[in-house]
Amino acid sequence: MNITDEGPEIGLKDIENLEAELKARLTSDYRDFLLRHNGGVPTPDTIEVSGAPEMPTDVQFFFGIGRSIESSDLMWNLAFIRERCPCRHVLPVACDSGGNLFCLEVENGHTQQVVYADIGISEGRFYSVAPTFEKFIGQLKPYA
Repeated sequence: MNITDEGPEIGLKDIENLEAELKARLTSDYRDFLLRHNGGVPTPDTIEVSGAPEMPTDVQFFFGIGRSIESSDLMWNLAFIRERCPCRHVLPVACDSGGNLFCLEVENGHTQQVVYADIGISEGRFYSVAPTFEKFIGQLKPYA
């Protein structure tokens, strides 16, 4: 996978601040992704989410820490999903072109599987995507 439009360089302290806000520890694969890229535009970018409507979809943008565009920032998206879907404890990590979110579920103080949040529905509808962040990015394919 290639990433363009990467975010500003961040360090472990930035990750620790995010984890403190989230009250959960990020998985090592996602931590490494943030430290290496801090968000950006992936190529390839197409993914099929089983059971979700209007598939396949894309990963338009991965969010990052301290991004200059508010809607591309992890903390802004965390506040958004907490307001929109207060019953789910998730961390939005990316969006598709329709504005739906790819999130890491948070359980027992750790981030877990990747889910797709169809936020066009009140309270959102969530679909399982991949058991890990690494497997999620491994599912990205060129549009066919």
